[in-house]
Amino acid sequence: MKREAVQQWLDLQFGLFIHFGLYSLPGGVWKGKPITRGYSEQILSHGYLPQADYEALTSQFNLPEFDPKHIVATAKRAGMKYLVITSKHHDGFCLFDTATTDYNSTKAACRRDIVKDLSDECRKQGLAFGIYFSWIDWHFADALPISSHNSDQIPESHQKLNIAQLTELLSNYGSICELWMDMGAPTDEQSQEVYDLVQRLQPTCMVNGRIWNDKQDFLTMGDNQLPTVPLNCPWQTPASIYKETWGYRSWQVRGNRDEKIKELTNTARSVVKEGGNYLLNIGLMGNGAIQGFEQDVLEGIGDELAKEPLRRETMKRTLPRVLPDQACPKPLMLHRYTGTEYYSYRPIPTTLCWTLELDEDTRLSIGWLSEQGIAKEQKLCLEVGGNRYCSSLQKGRTSDFFITGLQLKKGTHEICLHTIGDELKRSELVDTTIRLVLRKEETL
Repeated sequence: MKREAVQQWLDLQFGLFIHFGLYSLPGGVWKGKPITRGYSEQILSHGYLPQADYEALTSQFNLPEFDPKHIVATAKRAGMKYLVITSKHHDGFCLFDTATTDYNSTKAACRRDIVKDLSDECRKQGLAFGIYFSWIDWHFADALPISSHNSDQIPESHQKLNIAQLTELLSNYGSICELWMDMGAPTDEQSQEVYDLVQRLQPTCMVNGRIWNDKQDFLTMGDNQLPTVPLNCPWQTPASIYKETWGYRSWQVRGNRDEKIKELTNTARSVVKEGGNYLLNIGLMGNGAIQGFEQDVLEGIGDELAKEPLRRETMKRTLPRVLPDQACPKPLMLHRYTGTEYYSYRPIPTTLCWTLELDEDTRLSIGWLSEQGIAKEQKLCLEVGGNRYCSSLQKGRTSDFFITGLQLKKGTHEICLHTIGDELKRSELVDTTIRLVLRKEETL
């Protein structure tokens, strides 16, 4: 894993997500009728619109109120340290200058490269900059048809388009802190191709979990979701200011300003405290401006964070204490997420943790015990005293040793037992009922 880049990304803590595109113009309304089905940024799909009529909105995309300086300043005012913009959403309309299609903002009425405007301004004001990119593209002729779930496969010609556009984005807009892929159902090879491209062009850029197929640098929680299990890898909660939509919706019930500020500030505190990054979304209006209520909420969050900054407290996890020659307690079980697309994304247990207390220098034997025979052979790694010891657990066995004659100093030692590999790529534990067996061999 890119350890230094991971820490730099974690230090960002709180960012502004912006959904903006042609869908911002109708704002959840088509021919005077509110489209109540689905997110407003997917109005082309959920509203069953004629695609030609929707794409004709490029002639109205003139953005008289789009002010990158104000948008970035607002993010800073809110206490945010980075910004992520939807460079291309599912509708395929690109907010950047691209040689791959005329269906982009530089050819629309505004004649602007939105990604460049925001990336340049972030650089001027000291914010890190990231890009959202949709795996799927409803505009591209060779892509699969619009579906109800958006977890569609990526035909070969479609993948070539994605690689070409991502190459432009990763080459032409300076340093990118985060690539936020979304939806689709790419093959393992397609996910790897995108990850390799990022490594070649932007080696410090962090890639989110929706690249799929376990190729990510950090896991992405479901929309507006917080972890329900303890995690031991970098993660992010993407959340919208309203759970009902990510793109601008003119008829959205916005609620009470002060209650919204309190809710979102508390969520930001919880996410960061538990070890994650919080990416909070707004939807710019069709004229390019921040909606007034959302402007007030962002400023209110900034006021709250100025009084009490965000803090990490992941090191305060309490681990069950294990003592030599005593029954081993139930461990703290840590998880990662895995899946090939959005609807298969799920947490799996990979790591068991305890604290070992020694009142004197001690020589130990450490083994394992299972409630029932191991259902399938699996290689595990025991970490203790700063060292790692690998062992193969064989099918049908109920106990064995990891190591004998292990010399440890007096004091507290964290013990972890986990499957092999990087935290984001470890396989699932075959048996989570495993407990350690620690025996003193002699006192040193």
